[in-house]
Amino acid sequence: MVTCQEPHIPAADTPAPETPTADRAEGFLSFGPLIGGATVPGPTEWVYALRASALIDDPIGATCYRNALNAGRMGADAHPETILGRCAVAGPDLMGTALRTARHAADEWGGSPGPQRAAVAEAFRARLREHADTLTDLLVEEGHPVRLARMEVADLVTFFAPETTDWCLRQLETRHTTGGRTVSLRRVPDGVVCVQPPQNTPALSVGAAFQSVLAGNALVVRLSRQAPIAAMYLLERIAVPALAEAGAPPGVLSALCTDPAQALDAWLDSPLVDDVLYFGDSIRGEQIEKACLVAGKKPILELGGNDMVVVWRDAPLDQAVDALLESYHGSGQICCAPNIALVHPEIADRLTDRLTEQVRALRPGFPDDPEVVLAATPNTAGYDAALADARRAGARVLTGGRHLDVGGRESDVAVFAEPALIRVDGLARARELRSVRHETFFPMLTVVVPEPAGDGELLAETVSFVAAGAYGLRNSLWAQDPEVVDRFVRDVRSCGQIRVNDSHLAGVPYLSNHGGPGLSGDRFGELNYPMLRTSRLQGVSVAQPPPAHSDDVVPYVPARRRPRVEAVREYPPGWPPEELPGGLPAPFTEAFQHDPYPTLRWLREHRPVSRIMAPDGPGWLLTRYDDVRRAHTDPRVSCDSKRVSAGRMWLRHWPSELRERLFTHLLDSDDPRHAELRAIMRPFFTPARQEQWRSRVQRVVDTRIDQIVDRGRADLMAAVAYPLGGNVLFSVLGATPPRMNHLRAMIWRTAEWNNDVPYVAALAHEIDGFVRRAVAEKRRAPGDDLISLLVRARDEDGLIGEDELHGQVMMMLVAGQDPSINSVGNSLHALLTHPGQLAELRGAPALLETGIGELLRYESPLPFTSWRGTLEPVEFGEVTVPANESLFVCLGAANRDPARFPDPDRLDLHRPTPGHLAFGHGAHYCLGAHIGRMTAEAAVTTVLRRLPGLRLDGTPRWRPSMFERGLSALPVAWDVPRKAHKLRKAQKSQKIQKPQKRAVR
Repeated sequence: MVTCQEPHIPAADTPAPETPTADRAEGFLSFGPLIGGATVPGPTEWVYALRASALIDDPIGATCYRNALNAGRMGADAHPETILGRCAVAGPDLMGTALRTARHAADEWGGSPGPQRAAVAEAFRARLREHADTLTDLLVEEGHPVRLARMEVADLVTFFAPETTDWCLRQLETRHTTGGRTVSLRRVPDGVVCVQPPQNTPALSVGAAFQSVLAGNALVVRLSRQAPIAAMYLLERIAVPALAEAGAPPGVLSALCTDPAQALDAWLDSPLVDDVLYFGDSIRGEQIEKACLVAGKKPILELGGNDMVVVWRDAPLDQAVDALLESYHGSGQICCAPNIALVHPEIADRLTDRLTEQVRALRPGFPDDPEVVLAATPNTAGYDAALADARRAGARVLTGGRHLDVGGRESDVAVFAEPALIRVDGLARARELRSVRHETFFPMLTVVVPEPAGDGELLAETVSFVAAGAYGLRNSLWAQDPEVVDRFVRDVRSCGQIRVNDSHLAGVPYLSNHGGPGLSGDRFGELNYPMLRTSRLQGVSVAQPPPAHSDDVVPYVPARRRPRVEAVREYPPGWPPEELPGGLPAPFTEAFQHDPYPTLRWLREHRPVSRIMAPDGPGWLLTRYDDVRRAHTDPRVSCDSKRVSAGRMWLRHWPSELRERLFTHLLDSDDPRHAELRAIMRPFFTPARQEQWRSRVQRVVDTRIDQIVDRGRADLMAAVAYPLGGNVLFSVLGATPPRMNHLRAMIWRTAEWNNDVPYVAALAHEIDGFVRRAVAEKRRAPGDDLISLLVRARDEDGLIGEDELHGQVMMMLVAGQDPSINSVGNSLHALLTHPGQLAELRGAPALLETGIGELLRYESPLPFTSWRGTLEPVEFGEVTVPANESLFVCLGAANRDPARFPDPDRLDLHRPTPGHLAFGHGAHYCLGAHIGRMTAEAAVTTVLRRLPGLRLDGTPRWRPSMFERGLSALPVAWDVPRKAHKLRKAQKSQKIQKPQKRAVR
């Protein structure tokens, strides 16, 4: 970033500045506000962009770090390898300066000669080619798969090629001589054009919008706060030098990173602005169009598309399938990617079989992998809703539906949506589908198969269906019959562009990549060359079927490759420890976490009080029932993590201010303060009070099962346990639920084996931010909930300090939902892996009233307590643990001690379990134990009653956590209820019995 000693805004007659350069002194790109072709000193507030590989590798941690950077709570030195760049955030004053500078420049530039404008296009294209590799790399770093990024840059180069530029420039002015007069028909520039590109892909949209300067306009660009780096690089390093080379006034181009609503309000209010060029979704676009018209501005809309591809019966299937796979490029987040395929019924089965196979082969991956076409998908809610809508309408989901991480594993906090393929038979039914009626920005393609009919009737119906599309961006045809091609080209007039036997996405000389009527543009929309916007145009590209794909294509290798950002962890010396005798995994290793009980049994029998190495340093592991109870009650044992060596090691990467302020809560204190804090909260956790949540718990369970009962398979953790635990927690807290998947995964990260995890400080700041907002909300509007009770204890009664108030809320947030989640998941898993006990419970549901204690004993939701440590030497059996040593107190091992529970590794729902330690013991016994038990009872009873034939349908996965024993996935299947089965059978029968018309040509 170029910096100046004094603020300076170049006037229109100021000589063109030197090409600004981005400062990489700190190892990443840094941009200030670009006004009049020069970077000016901006405010100290920055918006940071992280490298996509960091966000994909660790979406929760990296997102929290980005939030902490943007809020100024952390510095770039914490994780510099993750940062792609940053942009200074410009305020309203700089936007006003940019508009004044643009108006001054537009008045001069508007009268410039055509050859000078043509020189801008050629200089821009030349520099674009020179910087193509770097720009491609930046797009990849922002999350574009490298195959897509390379194509996007190539398309932009093509758009500024001489063929397109010369044609557009010829439209600006024509001269005619008639009747002794010279008649000139010319276009004059509008003046100041303000550009708001899309948040996720701004760079290429900004590049296309740059063509507006060829008409004599000045541009003011509001850059996305989400992905500004490639766009700013394009403007600062390519566009600004091209303008200077052609002698354009410096004020022709400005670019600022600022709040979108604030920028739009400024544009609408300013008399200096003529046009607003907006890229985005159609709903928001329509709102902006109305606002522009009221304000007297010209709206130019580039909105979403709902493109269709027609595959006729004589189409080359392999090439048509390749074209349809473009629907998944960038995970379908490209406005002109095909969303709907209309397939001739004669070839529909063959095409869908081939297409399904290829779609299933698409996999998530890092964007620099040349085999990857999928990108991270933020709109999983829309994706889920579209699939659910398709199923309700009777369409078939041939593949897709899961949320995946970069390794292809299912996860409810994943950043990828599994590529989905839907088939619907009949045009009338297709019109009912959300994925056909509305634009989609996720990896989903809907194949529509018309009812069989003669080719003439089929072609008429198909063309009519395409022509009636409400969006009108781009449509394609794959056919070899010249009559079919001619009919399609003749009658499909409702879109900006038609492709015949050609890629739907690739750039084509003479054709713009943007534009269309309807919801993709506006009522006056057209194929949009930003310098031409008054006459209605349509572009047609008719190509011969391309040659078959060759394996000899040389793979693209970026000119500059940076190593991926993948999270690494650091552990203390001596970690991981060696295996125990017999190959048993040492405590807290990955293999131990998968099944800890063989190791715990061996230790209890041979080394019941053993010194071990944990990820948080050395300590003593207690595995006997009596020793574990003793550790809960002995006053020489402390729960204060700041007094325990393992706790201090775990906390060492928390910001010191947060460490001191938040770790003043119930679980992290000793008597007498612990007893005082517990007394404040106890009235809220009486059995009678907790019983009030039973109906709410039952309602949540029923609602969640309603959503899956007809599917026949699901992950019970994601479908039932996770939302149930979150609902219970936020009902108790009385706080407004945030994005639960994000919050839960973030909290889980704070309880993993070792807290020297990437971004732990960012995670801490994110949790602190939620706590602050929740407390402030209850101070404004108190209620009958736990946070309000704590606020009153602080503000009215003076029983706790402000730090303790925040610490107590943080403690509930971190520890409040997992006992319920784990109790539900562990109980269901135990029953599913013990079919005899499951059958007995199905036969006698009342057995669960006593059996729930056995389920909690058998698979304790909290197998370890939080840290404990010795303040003085303490005797456990024949072993004396010295003072100032960490204790790892194992509830799970104690609950399987044969001295307390005979034959402890056997699940027996008839077993009496008084004294089990699933929720702790003594003064620190879990306050919410009754809620956890009640939640598990309701979930298990309802699941077994409503999902008949419930059984495992894959391998359960356990979540890594030092203190907890919980599943991350519990895949199951069940017998679909008879009513749903009959409905599906009837639909299938109706389809088979429908009269088939003979197809004739």
